[in-house]
Amino acid sequence: MSKEINHNEAESLLRKTWDEVTSVDESPYIEEYILQQGIRQLIHAEKYGTRTFKYILVTNVLAKAYNPDIHALALQDQSELNGSFNSGGLATDVVTDWEKDHGERLGGSNEPRTNSVYYRQSELNSDYEVRNKDEYETLIRVLSDLDEQANTGTLDPMAVLRQTLYEVSQLEPTTVEYTNPPEVPAVELLNGLKSYLETSGLGERLAAVTAGVLDAQYFVADKDEIYIKVDHVNVADENSNAAGDIEVFETKAEVTLHQAIEVKDKPATKADIQHSIQTGRHHELDEYLFVAGKGFKSDAERQRAIAAIEDAEIELIVLTREDLFSSLKFQGRAGRRRFRESVGGFLNDMRAQTDSKNDWKTLIESLAERSAPADD
Repeated sequence: MSKEINHNEAESLLRKTWDEVTSVDESPYIEEYILQQGIRQLIHAEKYGTRTFKYILVTNVLAKAYNPDIHALALQDQSELNGSFNSGGLATDVVTDWEKDHGERLGGSNEPRTNSVYYRQSELNSDYEVRNKDEYETLIRVLSDLDEQANTGTLDPMAVLRQTLYEVSQLEPTTVEYTNPPEVPAVELLNGLKSYLETSGLGERLAAVTAGVLDAQYFVADKDEIYIKVDHVNVADENSNAAGDIEVFETKAEVTLHQAIEVKDKPATKADIQHSIQTGRHHELDEYLFVAGKGFKSDAERQRAIAAIEDAEIELIVLTREDLFSSLKFQGRAGRRRFRESVGGFLNDMRAQTDSKNDWKTLIESLAERSAPADD
């Protein structure tokens, strides 16, 4: 029989236990060495394709700690296991938000179950064909031991949650942190920015830069109450109800949508423009912004797109990278400093690729070195 989990309560338990574990230098929390080693092997696995195992482990251990009647091997509600639950939903709604706030140590996934073959199972099954079989079998063994021993009263699920979170705390954070220099010549910033955008990074770099330009604009206009939300540009439209890759709300409550922007870091087509027009109309916007990071696919395609824009019932404004760079020139030193800081924040918020975050950190640190006063 399927079990319901109150996500708010489960998140509270996760965050409270994390705070408890990270406030003391204590380990182990469980006595069984084999179980300790299994948890450590999974959390510290470096092989490609093992990230999903980490999310499943943390999520299912959390679920068992929250409700001991949960079956720790279940992945979907329709599992025939007694105590099945929606593991993917809990991972998306609870674990990813908690992880984002604490360094994205599991890998920084926006949606662990999307395109993951493991979540296609109703429950973890040792007969399932997988790439990293040793780690997969370890995951099944750890969760099986947790389920069996917790059900017999020989193991406290909370102790397993503490042990799991302790191992997570031993991983290095992957979010970008850097010291933002107070003064950077505009020319050097713009040159560095152009170099940074030479690599697409699945389009997330251009999205973060665009959001940073907007943030600087509102900062200079003394409108700090504005809330800019950046969706990862690789999230499929059917998985997101967002009005665009970037949404600008009047406040953080996300009630009143002020602006929406679609960011395209590949040559744009008429179909892309039509999709943006349709999205803007759906969200009842009078104006919609489209950032054509690499122009249009061809001159003919650009002409067709312009015709679609002229016939649209809303105003669609096409921006280029050069438009973004020019906007920064008007923001002044304070605005450009805000821009440098906010881009890193948006890269973290969208759980961008490690290279995208590290390259931004490298750029800012190189600008800091070049702008530092020389020693006497």
